[in-house]
Amino acid sequence: MDGSGAPGTHGTRQPAPGGTAHHRALPPTVGVEEEYFVVDPASRAVVAAGPRLAARAAGVLGDLVSGEFTDLQVEVRTPPCAAMDELSARLAWLRRELAACAEAEGLAVCPSATPVLGGGDAAPVGDHPRYRDGVELFRTMMDDFAVCALHVHVYLPDREVAALVGNHLRPWLPLLVEMSANSPFRAGRDTGYASWRSVLRLRFPSLGPPPRVESLDDYRRVAAAMAEVGGSSFAELPFWDTRPHPHLPTLEVRCMDVPAEAADSVALAAVVRGLVVTSARLAEHGDKGPRLGGELLRGAYWYATRDGWPGQGADALSGHVLPAPERARRLVGHIGTALEDLGDLARVTAFVDRLAARGSGAHRQRAVHRAGGLPAVVDDLADCMTTPPAVPPGSSARRTARGRDPGGRASVEESGRACGPAPARARLERPMDDTPKQHGRPPEHAGRVRRDGYARLNAADLGIDTRALAEDFTRLADAYRDLPPDPYARGTHRFRRYSHAVHLPWSGELSYIPGVPDEEFGTVTEYWQDEHNPEYPRVRRRLPDIPESLHGNRLLDALVRADLDRALWLEDLRRVPVYVGVHLISLGVHDREQEAVSSPNCLHQDGGSPATFTFAHLIGRRNVQGGENVIATPESAGRQPDALPPEAIHDRFVLTEPLDGYGVHDRRVSHYVGPVRLGDDGNEGRRDILIIGIAPYTPGL
Repeated sequence: MDGSGAPGTHGTRQPAPGGTAHHRALPPTVGVEEEYFVVDPASRAVVAAGPRLAARAAGVLGDLVSGEFTDLQVEVRTPPCAAMDELSARLAWLRRELAACAEAEGLAVCPSATPVLGGGDAAPVGDHPRYRDGVELFRTMMDDFAVCALHVHVYLPDREVAALVGNHLRPWLPLLVEMSANSPFRAGRDTGYASWRSVLRLRFPSLGPPPRVESLDDYRRVAAAMAEVGGSSFAELPFWDTRPHPHLPTLEVRCMDVPAEAADSVALAAVVRGLVVTSARLAEHGDKGPRLGGELLRGAYWYATRDGWPGQGADALSGHVLPAPERARRLVGHIGTALEDLGDLARVTAFVDRLAARGSGAHRQRAVHRAGGLPAVVDDLADCMTTPPAVPPGSSARRTARGRDPGGRASVEESGRACGPAPARARLERPMDDTPKQHGRPPEHAGRVRRDGYARLNAADLGIDTRALAEDFTRLADAYRDLPPDPYARGTHRFRRYSHAVHLPWSGELSYIPGVPDEEFGTVTEYWQDEHNPEYPRVRRRLPDIPESLHGNRLLDALVRADLDRALWLEDLRRVPVYVGVHLISLGVHDREQEAVSSPNCLHQDGGSPATFTFAHLIGRRNVQGGENVIATPESAGRQPDALPPEAIHDRFVLTEPLDGYGVHDRRVSHYVGPVRLGDDGNEGRRDILIIGIAPYTPGL
């Protein structure tokens, strides 16, 4: 059940014999298996053509393709790879070539963990003794057991350490289920679960979390006892979610649904490798892992299968119920050193960002279903088989020929060739704004932001009736008169208030979130830019809230909704609650020696997420000089405009008229506003600006 892998294809090559992962010059190699359903392109239902497709694909992929437990499925496996760039290129090649072979057979391939359409009858079991033994042992339980998984194999030759590593991985397995959840539908029905595949697996006595063991011998005793009482087919190859492979020097992790996109599979492989390396280091120093009750762990699994990302779930380490994003932050903190050492921190961080922006594969399937029905779900998943991965500049993957194995031939010797660790801050995954998917026809006035990554805007562009909203404009402008000094920059002549709201795209509702009590300002709201503000990296700034009287201001509401119109063409924002940050900022000076600056005082991005947008609208400008806006390439972040070559700058301009402004798709550009100085007309000058930030809502923003 779920396959066991083939010798010689998963993490078996390592440049130096012996030793554990962190003792070797190169990182431990990783290989992955992905299973897919074979579907009829006309009906979109699964069909028993797996053996036929595997036979045809073997002419191209050799032993990297095979049949699976049922004839409805086919499996590919990568060779072991030392670098995630290499793994990404190889997996993309395998997917693309398999899809081409399927098309040649009049078929399609669907990366979903359960059949979306069809598969309601007893699944035809593949011709393999291990599969037939499973049917004899578990009988009718096997009728609907057609599921597709992602399996990750990490090189770990020390069997004793590998057995103890399983103890350390146990508490994190439910989170891996949530991160990979991609099976909300089965046989034409919404199950109400994020990972129905995991539900099907958990009913078996030998599938699910492994037991906690004291040693390799203890592991073997428990496995033998399970086989003896009929809980599993083979003592040497139990089907627990982590297991040392009996023939290969690897540890296998098998709890995950097959993701829709190859980029997510690679990111999950990076997470698993980070967990294995971290756990091996602990085990080698005598730590046998936390003692977790089996009941609590299975309860955490059940939470994960039902709600998925970003729902509440049981943290098996603490016993508390916590949202998935919080548990993901704890996971990254736990394995962060290993990820940094391996060059995988940026990839994993980008993956968590993607989950925050769009949810898991289950979210994707349900969103497509709402827009076009279940046939559209199958079509969308099939398209994922040929989505090309983005690779960073200078990556060896850029030098491979399209349609060919990136290694020329998938040999074990070639597969472990090191590409070198990636820079920790590099973004290695495909950005969402590469050929972004849309729901329906986007507004025409969103086109410039969508096309170029930024656009200059005015009242006419925004569709704002300034005459009808004149009184609301006056009340909004009046709110700038009593802005308190920025508590984090009291000497910079910057004044500000800030609140955030949540917008529900499916209902149009916009609700402000109350701030928390504060002795100085009444109420405050936290503002978080992660590491994207070099002046306040990873600092949660507590800023005074905007007045409640502005919550019902019609002009402010019109500006927020006009900006949302320019952002919601991005599919990843249309299917999740949307965070709206509202900043009232004034740069004010009173003599010619003063200079008021923004924060950060350099080109920057406000979040860097693939689904983050920033809009600025001038409310008033009086008796000031400067305040030039600059839009530049994303690589320019952290620098001053005058230090850039001309080709790095997209635009320079000064906002002068009320409601003049601009919008940026944060991932694709950087932006800046220059210092403000006093003009020639009097002894007071100020520039009042409204900043509206838009991003997928996650707890903690």
